[in-house]
Amino acid sequence: MDISRRGVLGGLGAACAVGAVGFAGAATVTDGEAAGGIGGDGPRPTGESTAGDDGPESAAVDPDAPFEARLVGDDGTDALLFDASDLDRVKGVFAEEGEYLVQVVLPDAGVESFRTRLDEAGATDDPAAFVVSMTLDGTEVRRVELDRETVDALTGSDWEGVLTLPFGEEGVARSVYDRLADS
Repeated sequence: MDISRRGVLGGLGAACAVGAVGFAGAATVTDGEAAGGIGGDGPRPTGESTAGDDGPESAAVDPDAPFEARLVGDDGTDALLFDASDLDRVKGVFAEEGEYLVQVVLPDAGVESFRTRLDEAGATDDPAAFVVSMTLDGTEVRRVELDRETVDALTGSDWEGVLTLPFGEEGVARSVYDRLADS
């Protein structure tokens, strides 16, 4: 089964594909049409042939995978934003402009928890005062700053729970994908 939710374009521009909001300090968020897959075709997965295939299939998420994203604030706030148990599906790894991307989907209940956690931590009032720290097996694998456009997209009615997570190294992105995918 492939993921085909609609949302908004953001974060890494076309690299994130229509239907996803990216955690990369988005400067622009616009509406768009999904072309298929997780929020559109997006970039090609690393190592994948473009001839005669539809890209990688998505996988169910292992709810016990040791991955989490935390909101860390200038004021000392350290709060859970989401972990593997909040996720439904995962797809990746996509390479684009020096980043390696993994897309995840939160189910409706996960979207509501995500938004509540953003609000309770204070990130909806002052996004620039927060970063999202992503960890795998307790080790930070990426830290990204929040901005107003990204938080607005994540709390807007058009967003349906598709997130694009950027990583600087392919091996790290592959590890995140492999650990999240329920095998």
